[in-house]
Amino acid sequence: MPRNRQEVPREERIDALLAVAEQQFLARGFAATSIAEIARAAGIEPGSVYWYFRSKDHAFAAVLNRLLDGEVDRIDTFTGDPAAKLFAALDSVERRRSLHPCVAERAPHSAAVMEYHERLHAWLHDLALATVTDRVAEPDREIAADAVVATIEGGLANPAPARPTSSLVRYLLAAFTTPQPQERAQATVSS
Repeated sequence: MPRNRQEVPREERIDALLAVAEQQFLARGFAATSIAEIARAAGIEPGSVYWYFRSKDHAFAAVLNRLLDGEVDRIDTFTGDPAAKLFAALDSVERRRSLHPCVAERAPHSAAVMEYHERLHAWLHDLALATVTDRVAEPDREIAADAVVATIEGGLANPAPARPTSSLVRYLLAAFTTPQPQERAQATVSS
């Protein structure tokens, strides 16, 4: 006999609701998903969702944070090359590409979504900074990491990119380690 919903711990109910909301947001996007549809798919009354989330934006941010938590935990287990972590994170973000424009659209209007976006940005920045540390001289590491994150953000904003975002990031990282024409000329003069 199934347990009465009141007997199910709150965390279990939230987890089940987030799983359903994740499916809905990934399948339909933010705009086409309603709280009523999430509730119906979860087998609860629409008003019940508001016991757990103040708004659709809060439910969306909770789904995004849940996905991010899982990826942070997964990628933290990687050892070795920092670039491997960065590209694993990028692969994860690209798999959920359809949600990125929704984040960009909702963040200016929702503190909860903005908080998620800032958290994602900080995580990607830390991964990028670790990746560029051996490729870029000290004074330029922060701006190089910012350039990597901006490339990721820009690549994800394009709904039908000609190239995968990972290709753009690989190109940028290679450019950091390739001597620029003026550096090659200085090296030739010094020789």
